Amino acid sequence: MGRTQTAYDRWAPTYDHDPNPQTTLETNDVLDLLRVDGESRVLDAACGTGRYVGPILGARARVVGFDLSLGMLARSRDAHPHVSFVQASLGSRLPYPSAGFTHVLCAQALKHVEDLNGAFAELARVLRPGGRLVFSVTHPEMDFSDYELSFAPSFILSREADIHHHTEQDYRDAIASAGLVVDEWRPVLVSTTIAHFLTPGSFERVEGRPQILVASAIRR
Repeated sequence: MGRTQTAYDRWAPTYDHDPNPQTTLETNDVLDLLRVDGESRVLDAACGTGRYVGPILGARARVVGFDLSLGMLARSRDAHPHVSFVQASLGSRLPYPSAGFTHVLCAQALKHVEDLNGAFAELARVLRPGGRLVFSVTHPEMDFSDYELSFAPSFILSREADIHHHTEQDYRDAIASAGLVVDEWRPVLVSTTIAHFLTPGSFERVEGRPQILVASAIRR
């Protein structure tokens, strides 16, 4: 078992309750770019505890998911017992047929992948022509100096898991190599949405910095 899998297994019991400025900041933009409806078939790649599964089901779309962490998958299955979740890794061939999905979502997971080209190639493979990939990552240019949380986190992922730092160009190159075309490239800035997670002085200093990158791409 690798460090990243072990880390998320350890985090799983408290993940949904721990304050998380990353996921709080990105959620509206991720769903805005995903644009699913009753005709959509969605793969939630590295789904974690399934935080996006509820909104996807709420749009009457069909959804399945996978994750590396069995702990995270247990929470997903508890929350959504009628959805299929399997264990799989972004770093390997996915257990799904080619062109099986209209949409693929990959939120806050690509930082754990060293080979972006391989990961994007697999995500593109399972997309139908014209299908949409939406992903989110910490913005490659985010400056965390002066970024001070107003609470003591119970789990610090960067200390527990393998994290690879990719540039914006790395993502663009991997997207192009996979036969995808960028549809939207959206920096999400530190805003009042997460002000309560930061000390007042810190928020004043970091407001307006790009913290998250949310992007969508279309399979040719």
